[in-house]
Amino acid sequence: MKIMHAALLYDENGKSLGEKYGSYREVTVNSSLVTINGMQYYKLSDRDAYIKATNISGRGRVLKRNAYVYATSKRRADYTVLRKGTTITTYGGSYKFKNGKRYYRVAGATATNKRYVKVVNFK
Repeated sequence: MKIMHAALLYDENGKSLGEKYGSYREVTVNSSLVTINGMQYYKLSDRDAYIKATNISGRGRVLKRNAYVYATSKRRADYTVLRKGTTITTYGGSYKFKNGKRYYRVAGATATNKRYVKVVNFK
Protein backbone atom coordinates (compact mmCIF):
# COMPACT_ATOMS: atom_id res chain seq x y z
CA MET A 1 0.00 0.00 0.00
CA LYS A 2 1.09 3.58 -0.52
CA ILE A 3 1.48 6.08 2.33
CA MET A 4 -0.38 9.25 1.31
CA HIS A 5 0.62 11.46 4.27
CA ALA A 6 3.93 11.52 6.15
CA ALA A 7 3.57 8.90 8.88
CA LEU A 8 5.22 8.16 12.20
CA LEU A 9 5.80 4.59 13.30
CA TYR A 10 4.25 3.39 16.57
CA ASP A 11 4.77 0.41 18.89
CA GLU A 12 2.04 -1.96 20.14
CA ASN A 13 1.21 0.49 22.99
CA GLY A 14 0.63 3.45 20.65
CA LYS A 15 3.91 5.18 21.57
CA SER A 16 5.95 6.79 18.79
CA LEU A 17 9.15 5.01 17.77
CA GLY A 18 10.61 8.28 16.49
CA GLU A 19 10.85 7.05 12.90
CA LYS A 20 9.02 8.72 10.03
CA TYR A 21 8.02 7.43 6.59
CA GLY A 22 7.52 10.03 3.87
CA SER A 23 4.54 10.44 1.58
CA TYR A 24 4.10 8.20 -1.47
CA ARG A 25 6.31 5.44 -0.06
CA GLU A 26 5.20 1.86 -0.74
CA VAL A 27 4.92 -0.32 2.38
CA THR A 28 3.70 -3.85 3.00
CA VAL A 29 1.08 -4.05 5.74
CA ASN A 30 -1.24 -6.70 7.11
CA SER A 31 -4.70 -6.29 5.63
CA SER A 32 -6.52 -6.23 8.98
CA LEU A 33 -6.73 -3.10 11.11
CA VAL A 34 -5.53 -3.09 14.74
CA THR A 35 -7.12 -0.78 17.34
CA ILE A 36 -4.73 0.70 19.91
CA ASN A 37 -6.01 3.26 22.43
CA GLY A 38 -9.08 3.95 20.27
CA MET A 39 -7.06 4.66 17.09
CA GLN A 40 -6.84 2.34 14.10
CA TYR A 41 -3.45 1.23 12.78
CA TYR A 42 -1.99 -1.05 10.12
CA LYS A 43 0.80 -3.40 11.24
CA LEU A 44 3.86 -3.47 9.00
CA SER A 45 4.54 -6.95 7.64
CA ASP A 46 8.33 -6.80 7.83
CA ARG A 47 8.73 -5.42 11.37
CA ASP A 48 6.95 -4.93 14.69
CA ALA A 49 5.66 -1.40 14.04
CA TYR A 50 2.34 0.27 13.25
CA ILE A 51 1.18 3.16 11.02
CA LYS A 52 -2.05 5.13 11.53
CA ALA A 53 -4.70 3.93 9.10
CA THR A 54 -5.73 7.44 8.00
CA ASN A 55 -2.24 7.99 6.54
CA ILE A 56 -2.76 5.05 4.16
CA SER A 57 -6.44 4.37 3.50
CA GLY A 58 -7.78 7.85 4.23
CA ARG A 59 -11.01 9.04 5.78
CA GLY A 60 -14.22 10.15 4.10
CA ARG A 61 -15.25 13.73 4.89
CA VAL A 62 -18.38 15.53 3.69
CA LEU A 63 -18.14 18.97 2.08
CA LYS A 64 -20.31 21.64 3.70
CA ARG A 65 -19.84 24.05 0.76
CA ASN A 66 -18.62 23.92 -2.82
CA ALA A 67 -14.83 23.66 -2.99
CA TYR A 68 -11.93 23.88 -5.41
CA VAL A 69 -8.92 21.57 -5.56
CA TYR A 70 -5.56 23.32 -5.09
CA ALA A 71 -2.02 22.34 -6.05
CA THR A 72 -0.42 25.09 -3.93
CA SER A 73 -1.72 27.87 -1.70
CA LYS A 74 -2.05 30.13 -4.76
CA ARG A 75 -2.74 27.80 -7.67
CA ARG A 76 -5.74 25.58 -8.36
CA ALA A 77 -4.99 22.07 -9.55
CA ASP A 78 -7.75 22.31 -12.16
CA TYR A 79 -11.08 24.06 -12.71
CA THR A 80 -13.37 21.34 -11.41
CA VAL A 81 -15.70 22.19 -8.54
CA LEU A 82 -16.39 19.67 -5.76
CA ARG A 83 -20.04 20.05 -4.84
CA LYS A 84 -21.54 20.54 -1.39
CA GLY A 85 -22.62 17.27 0.26
CA THR A 86 -20.04 15.17 -1.63
CA THR A 87 -17.92 12.73 0.39
CA ILE A 88 -14.19 13.20 -0.34
CA THR A 89 -11.37 10.92 0.86
CA THR A 90 -8.70 12.83 2.80
CA TYR A 91 -5.40 11.51 4.11
CA GLY A 92 -3.82 12.16 7.51
CA GLY A 93 -3.90 15.52 9.27
CA SER A 94 -4.07 18.93 7.66
CA TYR A 95 -1.15 20.87 6.17
CA LYS A 96 -0.59 24.56 6.89
CA PHE A 97 0.45 26.43 3.74
CA LYS A 98 2.39 29.70 3.43
CA ASN A 99 -0.84 31.70 3.29
CA GLY A 100 -1.70 30.49 6.84
CA LYS A 101 -4.67 28.37 5.72
CA ARG A 102 -5.00 24.64 6.38
CA TYR A 103 -5.58 22.04 3.66
CA TYR A 104 -6.24 18.27 3.51
CA ARG A 105 -4.53 16.10 0.91
CA VAL A 106 -7.31 14.46 -1.11
CA ALA A 107 -7.69 11.37 -3.28
CA GLY A 108 -6.01 11.53 -6.66
CA ALA A 109 -2.79 13.07 -5.35
CA THR A 110 0.55 11.76 -6.59
CA ALA A 111 4.15 12.80 -5.98
CA THR A 112 4.04 15.07 -9.04
CA ASN A 113 0.35 16.01 -8.97
CA LYS A 114 -0.51 17.50 -5.57
CA ARG A 115 -4.21 17.90 -4.69
CA TYR A 116 -5.52 19.73 -1.61
CA VAL A 117 -8.86 21.10 -0.39
CA LYS A 118 -9.27 23.76 2.32
CA VAL A 119 -10.20 22.39 5.77
CA VAL A 120 -12.94 25.02 6.27
CA ASN A 121 -14.90 23.44 3.41
CA PHE A 122 -15.52 20.24 5.41
CA LYS A 123 -18.08 19.52 8.15
